[in-house]
Amino acid sequence: MATRARIGIKQKDGTIITAYQHWDGMPGGLGYNLCENWEDSKKVTEAIKLGNSSKWGTIIGEKIDFDDRSNPFHDVQNVYYGRDRGEQDQGPRTFKDEADYLKNGFNSGEEYIYLMMDQGTTNFMGKPIGTWCYAGDIYTDEGKATPTSFQSLEEVAINDHIDQLKRHLETIQKKEDVING
Repeated sequence: MATRARIGIKQKDGTIITAYQHWDGMPGGLGYNLCENWEDSKKVTEAIKLGNSSKWGTIIGEKIDFDDRSNPFHDVQNVYYGRDRGEQDQGPRTFKDEADYLKNGFNSGEEYIYLMMDQGTTNFMGKPIGTWCYAGDIYTDEGKATPTSFQSLEEVAINDHIDQLKRHLETIQKKEDVING
């Protein structure tokens, strides 16, 4: 099942460049992947500039047959609609600021929007790294509402990822129970 998302990175001038991502967009999926594998803002910018994608892996990768799931690189790299499937008009989209992104970032069916911001953080080697935030669809008794701010992603992504792994283990146990009678 697709959980659509949008990935963005804040530029020095305050604008935000973004790209749509189709699969596994929830915090425990894409969000966890972003926190674990996409901390280098230059790498994130390069990936977003390639435009809309089916999925993000752990590397940007090279041109690949979009539909060849037997290719081992398909599991580890980003798969783009433009680069890999040849679709037109799949480039990145720019928002003027965070408020614009929050207001209009959900216009292609996205359930989550992600934003990397440079907050002066460095890794253990002193290399600058970005900080990931997110906003999700909000539903109230009156219907769908627009989020008003971004939240820190890392802890939410880790907890959601753990919950997914627990559900996977429960499924395995149920299968074993059926097999063992």
